[in-house]
Amino acid sequence: MQRQELPLPAETTIIETLFPPRAELLLRASRHPLASVVRRGLARAGVGDSERVLLLVSGGGDSMAMLLLVAALRERDDPSLQSLSVLAIDHGLRSEGAGEAAHAVAFAQHLGIARASSRAVVMPSVGNILDAARTARLDAARAMAAETGASAVLLAHQADDRAEGLLLALARGVGIDALASLLPRRDFEGGMTLCRPLLGARREELRSFLLELDVAWRDDPSNNRRARGEIRSDPSLAALADRIAHGADTLCDEAGELIALREQSLDAQIASGASAISRAAFEGLHHALRGAAIHRIVRAAGGDVTRATLVQALRAAQDPMRAPRSFDCSGGVVLMIDAREVRAVTRA
Repeated sequence: MQRQELPLPAETTIIETLFPPRAELLLRASRHPLASVVRRGLARAGVGDSERVLLLVSGGGDSMAMLLLVAALRERDDPSLQSLSVLAIDHGLRSEGAGEAAHAVAFAQHLGIARASSRAVVMPSVGNILDAARTARLDAARAMAAETGASAVLLAHQADDRAEGLLLALARGVGIDALASLLPRRDFEGGMTLCRPLLGARREELRSFLLELDVAWRDDPSNNRRARGEIRSDPSLAALADRIAHGADTLCDEAGELIALREQSLDAQIASGASAISRAAFEGLHHALRGAAIHRIVRAAGGDVTRATLVQALRAAQDPMRAPRSFDCSGGVVLMIDAREVRAVTRA
């Protein structure tokens, strides 16, 4: 997807009139109880005190609070804030998007973060727009992290986001992999690491903090028209999400440990980037690992496999006759199971 730098609006030359004084903001933020929450969140995500990080901000309440709190914590040991960089994305889906991105960048610059920029991404007109937007954000973040030498990208998901995400994942009937997106830290192939230092904070706490310090934010109103908005607008679901937000840590932590154990087991049987595994090795896997093995080899070939196709493939793999079977996957990939191996190939 194409990226381009967004010029800052003329009013950013008078940033001092938009926000309270920098020194006052950083001092008050560093003394706020949420600073300790974020410090623990960064430590839990494995982010070092001097590690170069990129903050992905939107101008909304969560990301503006994260930006201020992280800057306040870093300013004590890094007065120039050279270890921080900031990226705001305009997806071009709303006319207000460019202004919201510019507002976030102006705030970052006001705090003293020199490497702060906005980028516009060109979105497809068809397909899953939410997935495309997420991919665009991550692609832009990966590029800027490489430019600035950042080893981790900080995201502003908080406890309520995690509770809502858990409810939506359960409704979709997905497995523990969905919980990986709710962990404090997640490492991706290619060296990209996503960290979430706000998982110990609540949505209203963050907004109260910004109000207390007189910092404006600009939430995307379309968030309340999506699936998460349905949870927030239904009193019973909202109350359930509130209770889950208090107790999701244990579940997500255990899921993360299980996912790590699973990946280690698969690493021992499937070479990095391989799109095949011998039938003997496949059958030697615990049955709980076989679906993940199929997912891994299909993705290595450039495709993905639906839940329904995965169920059919696992049944075929249990056939004692070992009759050859093939299954169409996305991305032009075909999953093939025969007496010798389980492999994924790209259709010619």
